[in-house]
Amino acid sequence: MLQALASALTPIFLLMLLGILLSRKTDYLDSPTLGALVSHIGVPALLLTSVLSMKMDVLGMAKLVGTTVLILAIVAVVTWIFLRLIGQSPRFYLPPLTNPNTGNLGIPVCYALFGDEGLAAAVVISSVVQISHFTLGVGCMSGGVSPRQLIKNGPILALIIGAVVLSLGLSLPDPVMKTLSMLGGITLPIMLMLLGRSVAQLSWSDRSAFGRTLLFSAWRPFIGVAVALLVTRIVPLSETETLTMLVQQAMPMAVISYMLTARYKGPADEVAMMILLSMPFSLLVVSGIWWVAN
Repeated sequence: MLQALASALTPIFLLMLLGILLSRKTDYLDSPTLGALVSHIGVPALLLTSVLSMKMDVLGMAKLVGTTVLILAIVAVVTWIFLRLIGQSPRFYLPPLTNPNTGNLGIPVCYALFGDEGLAAAVVISSVVQISHFTLGVGCMSGGVSPRQLIKNGPILALIIGAVVLSLGLSLPDPVMKTLSMLGGITLPIMLMLLGRSVAQLSWSDRSAFGRTLLFSAWRPFIGVAVALLVTRIVPLSETETLTMLVQQAMPMAVISYMLTARYKGPADEVAMMILLSMPFSLLVVSGIWWVAN
């Protein structure tokens, strides 16, 4: 299990480190168009490739989708109450604390731990979380969202197209899939290097901000697993699906949350540090899940 986590985390830390080094020695990451390239081209291509690569029946997918939606909704409500109780605005903190990093971290971890069955479930869960990023995330951070905006949103459109293609039992030509895969391949490296750039620019002169960052970093994986444990006791999933759901909900904050926070002029540097600090807490929670399961 530790080997699986190390294998998934090492590329993330190395790309963040590269972003830190590049931000200090060059201006390669200073262009604001890099974030737009990822948001409008890379992320939709990555999501569409992931959805079209899934091998799962529609009913099984629907049950996982419904369970994930329920867990995210409860986490969002509990987190909103928590933020209000401690006097913090939910606008920029609610989405990162609700949506885990189920994609570039959660999927490889679940595949390493649970094999092909875990991979299929992890991709479905991750697809729902991606929708949450561009509904709950965009809605909170932008101050509102309309159905027209959602339809025009690239990631949402990619997920809708993927669901329709799967439901009709169709498949895209191999050259098209390879093109989408290549376009999606630009997403994570750029996002992680931009994340490293923000980490390099952090200042810890504000002690209250550091305490808040540490608290929120621990909150994300612990509240995710707590709610997932409750819901999976009610909703009948297979053992592998249940474990996959728990691991996915134990993941740290997502890099997409950082991109959205930067896009809407929120505390992007603080969210960048939360992503980094939430990883050890996530490792602790996943280790506990693996220990209990075995």
